[in-house]
Amino acid sequence: MRFTKTLALIPVLAALAIPLGAAQASGTAAAGTQVPAITITAAQTDAARRVCRDTLGLAPANVDFAACVDSLKTQAAAAQQPVPEARACAEMGHTPGGTDHRHCVAHLASAVSHAQTPLN
Repeated sequence: MRFTKTLALIPVLAALAIPLGAAQASGTAAAGTQVPAITITAAQTDAARRVCRDTLGLAPANVDFAACVDSLKTQAAAAQQPVPEARACAEMGHTPGGTDHRHCVAHLASAVSHAQTPLN
């Protein structure tokens, strides 16, 4: 039963996270500029509370409820952080969300994976 409730959280966690392209759309990709800080909105916090209350059955007065909400908010913020390859490609001038950016990320991720593969 607990496993089923956990599986129900997966789409909710995805809904809590703002897509990477939207999070970076307001920032510039030029070298030396900063990506805007990622914040959790009131709507995302409310969604986390609903998941903890309705899906997991935790009471708001319960200590576990507060820990659940904090955990979901932390996971939502972590999901919004750009992967190193995406950040590197943006810093090279590729517009996040664009075709050139996706190709850059794919090539860079492949090169990193290849470099980390042991030779035996």
